[in-house]
Amino acid sequence: MSISPSQQLAWDDRWDAAEPTEPPVARRRLVTHVVLVDGLPADHWVEESIDGSWESRGRRRGSIRLVPQEPAHAQALRWLEATVGGPQALRTLDATPLTIEPVDLSTVPAQLHERVAAINARCDAIALDVFDNLELTAVFRSVLSAVLALDPGMLQRSDRDDTAAGAVVWIGGHANGLIGPHGVLLARDLWDLLDISSSAAARGAGILNRLVGNGRDLEPPASWGAPQLRPTGLPTALLGATRATLLARRDAAWADRDATRAAGR
Repeated sequence: MSISPSQQLAWDDRWDAAEPTEPPVARRRLVTHVVLVDGLPADHWVEESIDGSWESRGRRRGSIRLVPQEPAHAQALRWLEATVGGPQALRTLDATPLTIEPVDLSTVPAQLHERVAAINARCDAIALDVFDNLELTAVFRSVLSAVLALDPGMLQRSDRDDTAAGAVVWIGGHANGLIGPHGVLLARDLWDLLDISSSAAARGAGILNRLVGNGRDLEPPASWGAPQLRPTGLPTALLGATRATLLARRDAAWADRDATRAAGR
């Protein structure tokens, strides 16, 4: 196809190769600043930078607002109450060793009493043979009674009495800090020792969540040095030695609370 002189002129008018072109617009890189307080985002702002470097330009969107922290004594007392079963139970707590009582069968159908006896006998044996602690038999019986009262149909839905016994031991052991890195033995070692499936841990955790409700997510203050106990809401699931430790923590939290009130903070 040929181009006429007029067409060529029009073409040349539109663009002359000798004319300088506009430099391309540099793509601006964004730098996001995030301010963390105790590991949580408290503030952020975005700045533009062509070369990726940055400097503060006073564009912060408002001042940093710190979320008021709950006093350590208040957090400690909430955890203690969840551990022993409420404010009243915490006030009347003592360190008297537990008395070994029979398992409460009042909510259990008569045809299941024999199975409960078998589960109880296995838990008794574990308390003595594995943990060498006679008082722990009272802990396991208290836990088993509480579990049966919470869910009377538990044994009717499953015939795995070994798993039920393992769940009771898991709850009672964790309630007293006996299972775990700082306890008498690790959970994986417990299941191998008892020849019980580790699924007993999941069953125990599910039961424990139902026992304590919202208290399952409570933790003692990180700086408190508290023992690694799982709240159960059952003072009778706690060994006398465990309750003695909790009493010392309670009294320290009360003293801290009273000092804070006296100082008007």
